[in-house]
Amino acid sequence: YEIPNHVPEALMLLCEHSHDPDLIQKSIKKALSEFRRTHHDSWHEHREKFTEDQLVILADVLISPSYYA
Repeated sequence: YEIPNHVPEALMLLCEHSHDPDLIQKSIKKALSEFRRTHHDSWHEHREKFTEDQLVILADVLISPSYYA
């Protein structure tokens, strides 16, 4: 899979709504998880399309909070 230049910003728009009501939140997290799954094999290349801030935001949304922290 390729990542067009507009995709990182589009994903950030989704991330902005990752704490919206339950149905929206679940849909966004599912879409982001699917993106991660389909781009995992070449992530070392794809990550260069994102800024460091965008990578941090994606990680925050995709990684479940630890209840033991």
